Amino acid sequence: LLVLGIASTAAMANHYRNQLTQAKAETEQAKQNQKQAEAITSNVITAVTLFNDIAKTTHDKKQQNNEESETRVVYIREALKGDACAVQPVPSAAVDRLREHRNKIRSGSGSADTSRSAG
Repeated sequence: LLVLGIASTAAMANHYRNQLTQAKAETEQAKQNQKQAEAITSNVITAVTLFNDIAKTTHDKKQQNNEESETRVVYIREALKGDACAVQPVPSAAVDRLREHRNKIRSGSGSADTSRSAG
């Protein structure tokens, strides 16, 4: 009877030891998964912050360019206020070509070669 009691106690101890070992392995795997998820989240946050910084800088630069353009328009209007030619409408074909050229420059596809004509 004593041997049977010792054997059953040993079997129970072995069973609980195996459960403890399995629980430790699962806990370690869960910790590794958590660290990996935290690293991914951190990288995503860094990327989003970078994109937001780029977008803000681009927006600010565009706004600054628009403000500078508006200032130039005011100066040009003042300078041409008394000029009779300045009140004449600009032909639409010329306006379209100027807008195309402006869009080339803004998109960065304009040529830096100053020896070529703009049109």
